[in-house]
Amino acid sequence: MDILHTFVPSSKRGLGLASHLCVAAFNHAKSHSLSVIPSCSYVSDTFLPRNPSWNSLVYSEEPKSSM
Repeated sequence: MDILHTFVPSSKRGLGLASHLCVAAFNHAKSHSLSVIPSCSYVSDTFLPRNPSWNSLVYSEEPKSSM
C-alpha cells in the first residue's frame, strides 16, 4: 500500500490529525497483511521516526530474516 500524500488544512494543523491519519492507514495495512510504501514525506520523515513500532510494516525489497 503506497501512502502518496497526507493533507491537513492549515486551520487544523498542529492537532495531531496527520498522525491519526497515519495510524489509521497503518492499522488498515496491518489488518489486511499489506506492506506500506511511505512515499509521503510526512510519513517517512516525521511519522515513522516518531513511531518506529510501525517500521515492521514498511516495504523492503530485501527479504526479512527468519532469525
